[in-house]
Amino acid sequence: MKRYWILVVLIPFVVLTISIYYATASEVDKPDYYLKTLGGREEEVSHLMVRGQYMSEPIAIRPAGSEYPNDKDSFWERLDSTYFYQDELQELFQEYRSFMRGKKNLNALYVDEKLIAYAQYDFRFKTDEVQSDMIDISVMEKAKKSSLSFQVKLPKEKNEYISVLDVYVKDQSMKLLVNQYQKSGKYSQPEDAKYVIYTVDLDKKSIEGKQLIATGVSQDHTSQTTTALISSNDMMKPNHYLLFDRTSYALDAKKDILNRELLYYDIWNGQMTTVQSELVRDLLMNGKPGELRIDYIGDDLYFTPMNIYDQSRVVHYNLAEKKLQSDVKINLKDWMQDELHVQMKQFADNRLYMNYYGRRSPGVAVVDLDTGKIVYQGEVARKDGLDLSNLMINSLSVK
Repeated sequence: MKRYWILVVLIPFVVLTISIYYATASEVDKPDYYLKTLGGREEEVSHLMVRGQYMSEPIAIRPAGSEYPNDKDSFWERLDSTYFYQDELQELFQEYRSFMRGKKNLNALYVDEKLIAYAQYDFRFKTDEVQSDMIDISVMEKAKKSSLSFQVKLPKEKNEYISVLDVYVKDQSMKLLVNQYQKSGKYSQPEDAKYVIYTVDLDKKSIEGKQLIATGVSQDHTSQTTTALISSNDMMKPNHYLLFDRTSYALDAKKDILNRELLYYDIWNGQMTTVQSELVRDLLMNGKPGELRIDYIGDDLYFTPMNIYDQSRVVHYNLAEKKLQSDVKINLKDWMQDELHVQMKQFADNRLYMNYYGRRSPGVAVVDLDTGKIVYQGEVARKDGLDLSNLMINSLSVK
């Protein structure tokens, strides 16, 4: 009996703690926030949610008011904030709870109208240990809710690490985009990673092919070239291409950029193509560091060089059609006033949604991508009129 005295004491303590937590949480008077319209049409943000934290507690703010997900979640769900910040995962867990159990890595997840697929290596190892070469694969048909699970062995060297960056499925073929790199001594070197695609036959439950797509760093006598993957804004949905940013630097004291280009790899036909556009090249070569953002959504690229004190623009390029779709300018002076910078941006339904910070309350602006006009501007406010204290905004969600 003495062996179990700790459990005898601990279990009642945990039960009491949870009970007190629920009782006190319901009594706390939390402020109600909302999105206050300063200009434009409020219906432009009817499907927008501003997310953040109030005194370390998750909060979701809409035009009509705010909600605290912890008030609805169970005690154990509150220990995992993953569901709050990822709408897609939350919906999948609710509808396919059994299959989705333990599957939280968006990179390893593929979802379309017919099926859900997941591929993940065994991550339960320390950095000074040899990583497993086994990949766990699960596929479920939504209509039947029937699933299959199996393992495949990835061909890798003993001192290599791997991570799954994305998953694609077509018919009975699965493509795994893997980041594969060696470690030197006790330390890994992911900047020297190789981007590799493995093809898995779902019928045979085996790997049928391997293709090296790009190498992270290469060098000759005069220059060094880095190739970085630009992830899709919505990695779970079916994508046709992999997008890479390739930059060459001079190996001298100045380290000038010699060339910068975007390349996209067709996942299913295996072709690598360079984006051919003088405007895109000009943005890449002449944009100031940190000011140019590239958003990749479906077959579309959006380039937004943000100049916070003057004028910005949104350049839209379509990969499938291989041409520019639009180039619109946004006059930031007309609406930012004393605001300091744009923090986050989202593209949806031919709109650009921006969250900005400054000397006043955090705000939201919506831009029509056809005209470049601001169609909505608002700010986060408290319904009781008090100052915004203990509130941090960290994401936008558009549905």
